[in-house]
Amino acid sequence: MTMTMPLPSPVREPSGVVQRLLRALGDIWTTTLRYVLRARSQPDVIIGSVLMPVIFVVLFGYVFGSAIHVPGGHYRTYLMSGLFAQTTLFSSSSVAVAVATDMTEGVIDRFRTLPIARSAVLLGRTISTVIIGLPSLAVMITCALIVGWRPEAGLASAVAGFAMLALFGFAMSWVGALIGMLARSAQAADALSMLPAFVLGFVSNVFVPTAGLPAWLRVVAEWNPLSAVVAAARQMFGTPQGGTAGVWTLQHPVPTTLGMGLVLLAVLIPVTVRRYTRRS
Repeated sequence: MTMTMPLPSPVREPSGVVQRLLRALGDIWTTTLRYVLRARSQPDVIIGSVLMPVIFVVLFGYVFGSAIHVPGGHYRTYLMSGLFAQTTLFSSSSVAVAVATDMTEGVIDRFRTLPIARSAVLLGRTISTVIIGLPSLAVMITCALIVGWRPEAGLASAVAGFAMLALFGFAMSWVGALIGMLARSAQAADALSMLPAFVLGFVSNVFVPTAGLPAWLRVVAEWNPLSAVVAAARQMFGTPQGGTAGVWTLQHPVPTTLGMGLVLLAVLIPVTVRRYTRRS
């Protein structure tokens, strides 16, 4: 009597789509790690990004703060919520300069010789920017606590608020990546990204309430996308911010900020990757 042993069931290999996805995730991880490790060899850049929040707090919170009246009466608390949001805008400039530098110095040509996903280079750059910005965020939170800012809406709401700002900052980094793709040099990318960042940053509710602005400028400030982000941050942190003047984006700042971030990502990622593929 012979016994037949059952054959082991064959191990099912991942499908082609799954394999490509796994390889792409591995490529993204590798490029992200490369950019993070590279930043460690540039301590001057990290030190500059860490000192900037301190300079902004001292300059605006103490030099100009005594002459500015805000809802709630505590200007530095009002200011810090705005500065948290403003940093998401300025992050796009550093990405623009970095991408333009990579495009002009031959780094991308070396990446082209490797069998990696085309999107991995840009995703690695934008994700690493968020990671590299964490020390600056930690310093800014420390400065905020020192000058009197508190998450009045609770710790959970504050964590959700920072997550919301991180999403919008990640979306803005893709704005910078696209500018870096379009610019012909790092200097041009710096100019193209910093000018709108300064205009949007100062013509907003970051530093002063919009109610005191001239009528024509108040309309611009209230419909400024950054004003909605700032209002969302203040709402999540429990910071008094005054009236919203009937502007829908300021009356519903959190869904507006989340919607803008998701729309920017949905539009800019494929557009920027396509531009990167054609240019390289």
